[in-house]
Amino acid sequence: MESVGHSATDLPDLSGKIAFTQGLPTPGAVRAIDEAAARAAVFESPTEGQLHEMIVSPIWGSPSVDDADELPDLPVAEIHQSDGEWLAERLAGDDVEVAVETQARTEQRELPCPVARIEGTESDRYTVVGNHIDSWHEGVTDNASAVATSMELARVFAENPPKRGIVVGFWPGHSMGRYAGSARYADRNWLDLRENGIAYLHIDLNGLDGADHLWAQHMAEVGDEHLDVLEDGPLPLGVARDDGGLIGGGSRPGRNSDQSFWGAGLSSLLSGARFSADHEDAGPVGGGWWWHTPADTRDKIDFDLMVEETRLYTAIVSRLSNSPVLPHDYRETAAEIRALTEQIDAEAEGEVDFSPVYDRLDRLDAALEEFVTVATDADDGVDTGVEDVQVRLGNLLIPALYMESPAYEHDPALPHELLPYLRVAESLPDRTGPRSGFARTKAVRGVSKLAHRVGEAADAVEAFLDSRA
Repeated sequence: MESVGHSATDLPDLSGKIAFTQGLPTPGAVRAIDEAAARAAVFESPTEGQLHEMIVSPIWGSPSVDDADELPDLPVAEIHQSDGEWLAERLAGDDVEVAVETQARTEQRELPCPVARIEGTESDRYTVVGNHIDSWHEGVTDNASAVATSMELARVFAENPPKRGIVVGFWPGHSMGRYAGSARYADRNWLDLRENGIAYLHIDLNGLDGADHLWAQHMAEVGDEHLDVLEDGPLPLGVARDDGGLIGGGSRPGRNSDQSFWGAGLSSLLSGARFSADHEDAGPVGGGWWWHTPADTRDKIDFDLMVEETRLYTAIVSRLSNSPVLPHDYRETAAEIRALTEQIDAEAEGEVDFSPVYDRLDRLDAALEEFVTVATDADDGVDTGVEDVQVRLGNLLIPALYMESPAYEHDPALPHELLPYLRVAESLPDRTGPRSGFARTKAVRGVSKLAHRVGEAADAVEAFLDSRA
């Protein structure tokens, strides 16, 4: 057996050994240990006295023939901190022999996936609101509270029909199926989602008793609108960090939380009450220490806070559903693409020509400035022409910014960076030998991919402006 750090890179050769490390057994860490040829992995829980149920597959949703071989077969176990400390003491001395025995069941099953749909009064477009109905143990804060909140949202909007529609999904297979329910819904409704979906609001871990701040994630184009709603919330938006910034002040969505709708071009928003990292009840992901344990019970809910969060979600959905034009500002998305491209370009040190991207971004920026002026002149009714352009921009720019895979597929459930297919360019100055040429080929293709998407976005806006001239 060998003790290793929790980093997913630079592991030693673990052939014939069992790896021991601290932290949650996540897909990335398990993959790294497996690639180091370990025979098994043992993780020490990050929470004293608790074991957190986890899943280690990196496959997003149900496997296809293209990725089924990525299902891990490495035996993985999680142990209490006290047991980990005992084991670590012995590993500090002579070699230790450890036996790891696990049981795994892999099968395909049909699961119910309830979906409520409220039609809009003026538009076929709609917002998707999602939560997950499966839980570990009782799972009251993860995720019965979100199920109840989603049902209340459906009731409120069914009684007060909005201008644009709302789809409320109760996803199965969130954990054991690695977001299988939302992925299947996205797969089977991809064409409609791409034509008519405008945003995805994921609700999870709401109503946490003792939570001390509001946490938020969102894509750039909906960030200002999202934060504007949250500023009226029951808790401060984020908590202070040592560097003067905010935790939870508005980061980008991660590769988790049923984010199955990037390929269809839906803008993503997530928010809710969370614990500060140093809170006495804090758990590994901003929830309570009881997250993914049998202790996630009814006494962990603050019902007054849950009501306030439900009001926030109602306001978010109402703005998306009732605004004359969508509250999406794609100037922010274009600015983020430019800033990231410049960052990657600087790291590449001239190894790749990024000018095709900049040229098309210049066109898009100019067109979007004029487009915003036209959009703000809309009256109280839904301007379908403006809406069509906004949906088209999401179709093009969101997959371009967030995805490596084609838009109708799903990237793995692993940590990711924005503009992922261009990141290889950052390593070019340090690469030597034949593989440097391979990396350059990928980077050149990545530039073409991004330039094409940005150019199509500019074409769409310019064509609309010409039609309104």
